[in-house]
Amino acid sequence: MYSIKAITLLTGLPAETLRAWERRYASITPARSDNGRRLYSQQDMEKLTLLAQLTRNGHTISKIAGLNCEALRDLQRQTQAPHTDSAHPLPDRIIEALLDYRIDRCEQLLKRALVASEPLEYARDILLPALKKVGELWHQEKLSIAQEHMFTCCVNRIVLSMVNNLQNASANSPAMLFATPSDEPHECGILLSCLLAAVQQYRCFFLGANLPGKDIVEAIHHLQPDIIVIGLVRTPPEPTTIEQLQIVVAAKEAAASTVWIGGDGARYWHQHSTSPNCELITDIDHFYSKAQQWMLLDKA
Repeated sequence: MYSIKAITLLTGLPAETLRAWERRYASITPARSDNGRRLYSQQDMEKLTLLAQLTRNGHTISKIAGLNCEALRDLQRQTQAPHTDSAHPLPDRIIEALLDYRIDRCEQLLKRALVASEPLEYARDILLPALKKVGELWHQEKLSIAQEHMFTCCVNRIVLSMVNNLQNASANSPAMLFATPSDEPHECGILLSCLLAAVQQYRCFFLGANLPGKDIVEAIHHLQPDIIVIGLVRTPPEPTTIEQLQIVVAAKEAAASTVWIGGDGARYWHQHSTSPNCELITDIDHFYSKAQQWMLLDKA
């Protein structure tokens, strides 16, 4: 479910316009939280996005507010220009914009995809391929460090904004903590996992990358997460990374939690670790399904 702040961020519609469309034209009927705040479903998000696009193209809201998403999509296809770039995969279009330093276009494409996709598809089919391609181009010296950093910051900004807006979980909901140990600078894996956890109504604590083990342990002590999610990308992990991760999994503060470790370096760790409370996460789909299972068991 999305808050009204998330809807305005993704559709570009002011909150006042949203309320007016609901009140005057019954365009959608959002759910309500316990404290009376509006909550919007994925279908609500899709319809509002279509309505926003169509009204910007000259359609009158009073004439299209009552249409369902399928009818709105048909109307959108009729009003689109004959030429289209849909033949090019979205990650490729994102990269093209980045090569031209058009970070605003990158952000626009990423936000459109977020609205049009289910969260797992967005992470797996849009963000991961784009991030992988950016990394490859940087290694080939076809992208500068500045471009790589700009894109990473763009993704972080969008994803963490959504995580913050999705944090409607109750204090009794299970919690996840996300981090990478020292000398592991790659945080995209834990970032996307954090988004998928927030969608499933986990309480999420995103610490980021390259943290000393003692600092992760201190956060665990204060936040008391049910699940600790650690990202390891480098293969094999740096000796410092292994040392700092050992500090985390051996700490008494982590004994009451389950530790999930994912990324390319996680298999190396799993083969050499004897820690009983560590579980290997093979990919983003595996994380999503395990998070679903854990949430179901917690509610049982």
